Amino acid sequence: MTSCTQNCAQVVISLATRALDAPFSYKIPAKMQLDIGDAVIVSLGKQTVLGFVVAVEEVAAEEELKPVLAQLPGPYFTLQSYELATWIARYYAAPLSEALKLFLPTGLTVRLKKALASYTATGEAQLPARRPRKITDDTTQLDDAHLRPDKLTAGQRAALAAIRDGSDTRPVVLDGVTGSGKTEVYLQAIEAVRATNKTAILLVPAISLTPQTVGRIRSRFGDDVAVLHSGLSDGERAGQWEKARTGACGVVVGARSALFAPLPNLGLVIIDEEHDSSYKQSSSPRYHAREVAEKLCELTGAQLVLGSATPSMETLYAAQTGAAALVKLPQRVNKQPLPQVHIVDLKREFAEGHRSMFSRPLLDALTRVQKRGEKAILLLNRRGFANFVLCRQCAYVPGCEACSTALTYHEPQHHLRCHQCNCIKPLPDRCPQCQSPYLRQFGGGVQKVAAEFREHFGDWPLIRMDTDTTRGKGAHARLLEEFVQHTTAVLLGTQMVAKGHDFPDVTLVGVINADVTLNLPDFRATERGYQLLEQVAGRAGRAHLPGEVIIQSYNPENAACRAVQAHNSDILLQEEHTLRKAFAYPPYASLCNIVISGSDQKKAEKFATRLHEALRKNTGLQKVGATLLGPAPCVLSKKARQYRYHILLKAPQGTELGVLVQETLKTLAKPPGIKLSVDVNPIDTY
Repeated sequence: MTSCTQNCAQVVISLATRALDAPFSYKIPAKMQLDIGDAVIVSLGKQTVLGFVVAVEEVAAEEELKPVLAQLPGPYFTLQSYELATWIARYYAAPLSEALKLFLPTGLTVRLKKALASYTATGEAQLPARRPRKITDDTTQLDDAHLRPDKLTAGQRAALAAIRDGSDTRPVVLDGVTGSGKTEVYLQAIEAVRATNKTAILLVPAISLTPQTVGRIRSRFGDDVAVLHSGLSDGERAGQWEKARTGACGVVVGARSALFAPLPNLGLVIIDEEHDSSYKQSSSPRYHAREVAEKLCELTGAQLVLGSATPSMETLYAAQTGAAALVKLPQRVNKQPLPQVHIVDLKREFAEGHRSMFSRPLLDALTRVQKRGEKAILLLNRRGFANFVLCRQCAYVPGCEACSTALTYHEPQHHLRCHQCNCIKPLPDRCPQCQSPYLRQFGGGVQKVAAEFREHFGDWPLIRMDTDTTRGKGAHARLLEEFVQHTTAVLLGTQMVAKGHDFPDVTLVGVINADVTLNLPDFRATERGYQLLEQVAGRAGRAHLPGEVIIQSYNPENAACRAVQAHNSDILLQEEHTLRKAFAYPPYASLCNIVISGSDQKKAEKFATRLHEALRKNTGLQKVGATLLGPAPCVLSKKARQYRYHILLKAPQGTELGVLVQETLKTLAKPPGIKLSVDVNPIDTY
């Protein structure tokens, strides 16, 4: 620095607003040393606010700049992290500060706010200390050592060769049937990367991040592994984050957020079950881990691997068009055949006078499993005991006052619960509308299945796994451990029983009602239904015992059911590709769903109409030939007392709709009381 220049920090203000989508310049005091990633306190107008340093540079001395008021311990991210955050904010039309927070350790935001309050009150910035806690060792007998096999299959060898081919920078897609040994491919690919002193990230859906999964990784890599997921306390996650940042480990395993772990010298990113919807963030910034991983690998030169037994249509399309390299693993490593799948027509069961939730073929199959002393898994992707309660005299259905949805009956607590806002009401003795005593429960959830199971099978051990039974810390692992401990038992649950499990003694999988997922009002319903059915079917017969799958449906001719029965995804994909191409849905188009909500219905609707008109005039959207649908009430038109409208944009595949939408949002003032969310490439449009 010369007498003609001064040191300047480029600071991103930590306020969640699209108006502050670029850093501000502040003078660095003479005795202060700042670096990229440092947290600072600065003034913005009349406010004193938090910010993060994203660049340090020299500017002309005569330029009048406000000084940085205080520096807080750091740094918390790198220049590369900032570049990725900038891309996320731009691509997903999100505030830059929200994108940056993805890279911060859990709990830091709260501590920084306390430091800001301390500075405002006393003039001194004191960051509350947090002692990182070592992660609780939750290894159990589920964590059986994942021994290196003597020999790899041809598919596994081809997959490793594709991953190690440094001349091909495209993502590698592993399309492998359940039990085909994708995990072993991941482990050996990570070993190869670690041998070159590079690091690796392995993403697993949160629902699949079981002690068994973590145990397999640790059995191969020991203390070289950090684990990051929402089930850890803030202190435990901070400890794992620090372990990665300091280079104390070279492998990070975790759910979606583990993608932002501060690993240096990244060489490999693996996304297991890449089709899973949990890789999409539901709050701003609404990123998809697969898309962000592609950008991260582009910035770092790391190899990206996408693995699944049921790859998403977007990923398969990328392989078909040459944007990704496809490797198939068509056989199980133990050479066992895939389980035989039977489809039961529930219409016929009903016509022949059988009213049970368990069809006769399923009851017979469960009886055989019980007699042989084996295990079974039952799936119904619906919580609670009954979908809704109805008065048979006046047709009144108790609903949530805050949401446009019926309340679900929960048996043990004898109450009604909203699965949107979680409000709870007691079950009335009489109809609130006509005072009739004729209130009846309709539909069925896992609680009702459990009750009927006990009527048929008495004290045969049944372990129920759903959101209601896994709320406590460690509950998920304890239930799985209980299932393992039993010589013979049944595991019943929602989609969390379908993924990430490898139980050698499970010989039967039963799907109580496949239509629950297949009939959702969304263009992805059939694809997602197929993925769930194929995944849960793959839990049967994974070892030396043959497997059997029974799927119950009122629509057995559905393409998803036929594809699972034949273990042939082409049956589904051919039909889906035709429909999506005709109606311009992914992978043949880019989508953006904009949701406008507010407690005042008329105000929300009026702003939605204004926004639609402004988007219609956007020249960028006009040039790419974008189509605007709406505004219209969302499928869930009211949630938590907020009335909801949405506008759906369609444009040619590859269009960066977030960038174009952001241009319009900057020109349109949002009225008080109105909320707006932008979801680029949404996984649903509810």
